Amino acid sequence: MFAAETGAPLPDFKPPVPLSLPARRTWERHAERIHADGRWQHVDRDMLALYCETFELYQRAKQEVDDHGVLVRGRTAKERVRNPALTPMNQFRQDLIRLAKAIPLVNPKPDQACIEIDSFLETIDCK
Repeated sequence: MFAAETGAPLPDFKPPVPLSLPARRTWERHAERIHADGRWQHVDRDMLALYCETFELYQRAKQEVDDHGVLVRGRTAKERVRNPALTPMNQFRQDLIRLAKAIPLVNPKPDQACIEIDSFLETIDCK
């Protein structure tokens, strides 16, 4: 496979471990973006795979909360208790934040070339 613009071969975006279909979609989305940023050679691919697996687990827990709500039926019909999926969902969210920094998912040294124009545009928007 070759890049359309340059004709150069695309890097191998194969994950280091087998991933489920949802995790693989997350892998491909991030891998393509990271490569486009020119950082593919500098990211920890094992951590990226772990991030993708964790993101899938987070999505499952969130779907459980979305489907059944924050409060669910307890031992009796009148009793409402906190959805048990909230705890792992919040833990997965915290793990995702830590993993995103460890990979790193975004460039830790963003381009500062346009910072002056950005601050100028912010002053215009405020008026």
